[in-house]
Amino acid sequence: MPFVLIRGTFEPTSGVPDGDSVRFQAEDDTLFDKLEGRIEFKNGGQVQLRYEGIDALEKAAIQPFSSNATKRNIQLLGGNQSRLPGYILSNNADGNGRPVCFVFTGEPPDWDNTGRGDELQADMLRQSVNYRLLQEGHVYPMFYETLYKELRDEMVAATEEARAENREIWSADRSMDGFEVDIPPDLSALPPIFPKLWRRLQSFYQRPSNRDKGIKEFIRELSRGKDRLFTIPDQRSIKFSTTLKVDGNKIKMLYKPEEMVFESDVRLERLAASITTSSVFA
Repeated sequence: MPFVLIRGTFEPTSGVPDGDSVRFQAEDDTLFDKLEGRIEFKNGGQVQLRYEGIDALEKAAIQPFSSNATKRNIQLLGGNQSRLPGYILSNNADGNGRPVCFVFTGEPPDWDNTGRGDELQADMLRQSVNYRLLQEGHVYPMFYETLYKELRDEMVAATEEARAENREIWSADRSMDGFEVDIPPDLSALPPIFPKLWRRLQSFYQRPSNRDKGIKEFIRELSRGKDRLFTIPDQRSIKFSTTLKVDGNKIKMLYKPEEMVFESDVRLERLAASITTSSVFA
């Protein structure tokens, strides 16, 4: 599905911005109807964006990396003020009603929103806030199958550059080397790790009955979830739990973040719809 260009203003003084999200006010909100998925509108017609291709540490994760990403995101948008002009390129919404998008400041180029003319090319991608946050090491790559390979390859290159230079999160990341999880855990004390893994740990251990359970029990629960992905190096279709290795309460990832392509909310919704349709007409 082609990208739709939507002009508007960024609103970092509204809601709670972070390293990969901000509120946005569209000039013409009917353009959201061109996206696949449902859009959730906030007060005044604003929407919360989800940046394509990247994932920032959660606010409750180790500092200062999370707050640094938020500060840099706001700087790149133009500063901590309302009505910062810019535009987004999006083609779908996530399960929470947020447009999944590339974010740009300034005046947009001529763009054919019918999908018959324009495509997002590498040189334009490199001007996006998404790419700059990734290249500067403030965020992790986070790929879904809805992202075109050509764009993903550019973002992989930006990730590799940031890691080679030990920029920001890459100066302390332990996703691949492994990290110990105390039981009960203090997740705010963990070193920087792949945010999806951190969130799954948080989701598991915030349940009171899980507080004293070890990592093997966490992995067992994770394997029951819906996180599926495709691994680029060896082309496996597996669950997220399969990408993790456990030794006692030490856990590490067997693949780099940029080596995994996850199934998106859009794909899961399509699958659910096809199953429902098949059952109705069986």
